[in-house]
Amino acid sequence: MSTGVSRRTILASAAGVAGSMIAAGARAATPPKESGLSSEGLLVGRPGFQPRTVMPLPHAELPGFLSRAQLAAHHDEYARDVHRLRDTEEALRAADVPATRYAELRRRQAGAANAMLLHELYFGGLAPAEVPAPRPIARHMSEHMGTFESWRDDFTRCAMTAKTWAVLVYDPYDDRWHDVVMDDDDVGVWVGANPLVVCDVAEHAFATDYPRREDYVAKLLDRIDWEEVARRYKAVDRM
Repeated sequence: MSTGVSRRTILASAAGVAGSMIAAGARAATPPKESGLSSEGLLVGRPGFQPRTVMPLPHAELPGFLSRAQLAAHHDEYARDVHRLRDTEEALRAADVPATRYAELRRRQAGAANAMLLHELYFGGLAPAEVPAPRPIARHMSEHMGTFESWRDDFTRCAMTAKTWAVLVYDPYDDRWHDVVMDDDDVGVWVGANPLVVCDVAEHAFATDYPRREDYVAKLLDRIDWEEVARRYKAVDRM
């Protein structure tokens, strides 16, 4: 009786060992390091996501719109999002994260990253006084959204309907502006779009100063820094 081992048996055994090693490696692999400073786009010239830092408030108060206490409380909420993002990414770097935990962390990472960026764009897009829209913004608004009045009415509807954010975005894929309703930091995201005007409609954004959301939204629309909107659009418009 032959005691030899066939070539087919050896290859099958080797394939099985290799498959087991690959599967084990997939389970134990740590996510790739996400690093590098932004060199273009909305975060050009700023540390942005790398490293994850808390942005100071551009204005400690906005007289006639948001009080010092309201802005400070809101900024604390934003800082918690930054720390939540850091903690999540630290957890992702751990070895042997179970599959269910990994999925949860990746979802939390996206939500925290969105919350961080949207808050920074929100704070940075508010002005201490009314800022008239520069001519290029007025021209693009007319092209993409109609009159300022019609856009204001639609954006107000978005802000009154949304649970978390109302955003005017520019989508480079169709080269158009769009109003967006977001019911959470990772719900309602327009993939590939760049935020131009950001309105936080969660209660922590206004409840200290305004008992009614509609009064806050109306005042915010009078305090959009349209010069900043123009800078954002210029940074991302490639058409």
